[in-house]
Amino acid sequence: MVVLATAPPRPQARFAAVDTVSCGAALSFRDQSLNAPTQWRWDFGDGQTSAQQHPQHTYAAAGTYTVKLRACNAAGCDSLTKAGYVTVRADAPRPAPCTPATTAYCCGYGLTRVQLGSIDRRSPDGQGGYEDFSCGWRATLTADRPATLQLTTGAIAHDVRVYLDLNDDGQFTAPAELLYQGLAVQSPSTPLTVPGTAPGLVYNRPLRLRIVADYAGSAATGPCSAPRQGQVEDYSVVVQPNAAPPAAAFAVTYQQFCGPVRVSFANQTTGAATAYAWDFGDGTTSTLASPPAHTFARAGMFEVRLVAHNAAGRDTAWQRACPTYCTPGGTGGSTSSPTYFTGVRLGAIDNQVPRTRGVAYRDFTAQYTTLQIGQMYQFETHSPLDSWSTGGDKRVTLLLDSNQDGFFTASEYLGTVTGSTVHVASFQLPAATKVGATRLRAVVQSTNTATPWPSTTCTPSFFQGATEDYTVVVLPAPGRPRALFSAELPTSCTGTVQFRDSTQHGPTSWRWRFGDGDSAAVQHPRHTYAAPGTYTVSLVVRNRFGADSLTRTGYVTIRSLNSGPVPAACRPAPGTTGSLRAIQTFRIGSALSYGPQPLNAPIYRDETCATPAATLVRGTSYQLTMADRYNAGAAAFVWLDVNNDGVLDPVAELLYDAIPFPVPFGTPRTGTLTLPAATVLGQPLRLRVMFANGTLPNGDFDGVPAPCSQRDADQVRDFTVIATSATASAAGAVPVWTAFPNPSTGAVSLRGDFRQFTEVEVHDVLGRPVYRRRLSAVAGELRLDLTSLPRGVYLLRLPTYGGNVRLLLE
Repeated sequence: MVVLATAPPRPQARFAAVDTVSCGAALSFRDQSLNAPTQWRWDFGDGQTSAQQHPQHTYAAAGTYTVKLRACNAAGCDSLTKAGYVTVRADAPRPAPCTPATTAYCCGYGLTRVQLGSIDRRSPDGQGGYEDFSCGWRATLTADRPATLQLTTGAIAHDVRVYLDLNDDGQFTAPAELLYQGLAVQSPSTPLTVPGTAPGLVYNRPLRLRIVADYAGSAATGPCSAPRQGQVEDYSVVVQPNAAPPAAAFAVTYQQFCGPVRVSFANQTTGAATAYAWDFGDGTTSTLASPPAHTFARAGMFEVRLVAHNAAGRDTAWQRACPTYCTPGGTGGSTSSPTYFTGVRLGAIDNQVPRTRGVAYRDFTAQYTTLQIGQMYQFETHSPLDSWSTGGDKRVTLLLDSNQDGFFTASEYLGTVTGSTVHVASFQLPAATKVGATRLRAVVQSTNTATPWPSTTCTPSFFQGATEDYTVVVLPAPGRPRALFSAELPTSCTGTVQFRDSTQHGPTSWRWRFGDGDSAAVQHPRHTYAAPGTYTVSLVVRNRFGADSLTRTGYVTIRSLNSGPVPAACRPAPGTTGSLRAIQTFRIGSALSYGPQPLNAPIYRDETCATPAATLVRGTSYQLTMADRYNAGAAAFVWLDVNNDGVLDPVAELLYDAIPFPVPFGTPRTGTLTLPAATVLGQPLRLRVMFANGTLPNGDFDGVPAPCSQRDADQVRDFTVIATSATASAAGAVPVWTAFPNPSTGAVSLRGDFRQFTEVEVHDVLGRPVYRRRLSAVAGELRLDLTSLPRGVYLLRLPTYGGNVRLLLE
């Protein structure tokens, strides 16, 4: 018998390059042919060839090249051609100034995918170490036009920083070239904008983009810092000049709803606008990029317009603003005691318009005069004589809204005078009076009225007189300013702090420094800090007489970022209440419960950062219980910022009210509270609770009070609510949970709806587990004792429910 061997089949040619784009470096080609070839012939498309199985080749000129492989064995040959397979670029970004290598990869840290414009690169996580994709992966961005950067990280929180060599000098200069910073984030998605105003910005050339990702709380804070467990990846970006018109946009925030209405407009225009034109709809305009808060001098509906210009064209944005005023009540007196003004004189104001009895309030704010801080002025009024008058039967009170907050308080009384028909009073504007247009209020009462004009009430039930309003333009005193400022909430869990200038003697310019390298030149800035910490804030103010400065060391404390609701557009002025109606008990089912508070607690308490969030299911009704200190029967109101825009709508976002007023003495307010279908899910929302007085003669309200009104409020308290969907809760989807307090001394509460056994894990900054516990199911709150752990930063995880929280033990 003769056995013949089967001849081997001829090869099937296959190959690939490790990278198909080169910026001058050699490219490595790998033979992947089947059926064991023994000979190879490569044609690189530039006239060069090779007989190696796995050759390296360097192209001498930029261009696009077709690569061909012919593979042979004893049975024959096969060829494969890849047209335009290799691209050689002559415009590589400058070499990297440093190549930070991962020092101790662990636990899935690092980047596994980067998406930006035309870049969509998947790569190994931190175990791949430093990776330079700057030659082969390039995105083209337009200056001042945001592009979405999407990073995919492991299922653990990272600190991420993104740099771009804007001036193409081969270095990354922080903070000028830091385009994004996200601390304790997981797979962040963020708008990335290259500022056209960046000094030395180079257009139309590849610039090196660097992404640094490491564990939360890592020491790798700079572009050349070696990450411990994460990694650094480089790409390239070509920046094009912006040749399109800007996209005009602005946001409206009501800082004061009542008397007068003050509105701030936040310019959100993108696309490198070089000029702005604001029209507030009431005859006033501005050309500032960020105009100061605007005060509307009369009630009505106004169309606010912003036109943004650049060399390529313009764009227009419109919004409506609708100011209202709280209007004083009264009767104007009686037939025997006509109590109203017949004439008012002050400076340029000389109002002799005929008036009659029976009108409580007259708005003469179209008439104005200028007054200077520190100067003496004389105010004169006339009123009819009572039929039974024996002299001194009228009382005239003059008030000036000197801080322009829409309320008249005891500190804003300019004087009171008693007489019959002519009333003359002298006054001086206090040094703290705010410069600009504000409201002057003149009140005439019968001296038979038992109670004088109250400091904050707008519709007094006892009032047997009349009120008139005028406009005063306040001029600064002839002297340099005295710098003063405050923060509405100097301790923040959102990262955003609203600052208020209260400088005396009329400043005309402001320069703020927030302690994190950022500054502002507006009067009342709202600043967002990028990282938790304690910050020193300073303010320099100037007018034509000189300058002054104030520095508050360690004034602002940022406990955490984005763990609280957005700052409120308005908040009742702080103060102290000894009222019986301070909010002592407030409960929403088992999700939220707050008990007694100190005697003489402030009128307004923002507890959104100091107390844990309540998790409520949207559309579910919860039992609500409220009580004041002695159950004295105050009216009660609850609002929720349903759309999370920072503005509490007085009607649309009112979830509960306990009027008519009063309820029987000693009876807590009870009812139900339901989150409406439009409630934003999964985000901290502001819940506002108010106990309030009535303002009508019988003690009732003439309508629901404004959620910002201090004139009606005995006390206002703000809390945090996080809404979930009923579907997600029922289906066992990932619920929202929070850790409180944070920072903590070790006693930590977890708030959420934990309806199954819960695994709790705590990891240190190196990713090592340092605490693990399995807890029974509970609806409401889990308590942890972490006092045995050293002080520092930790990552708190709930694998059962998902999510991570960066926890600081101190």
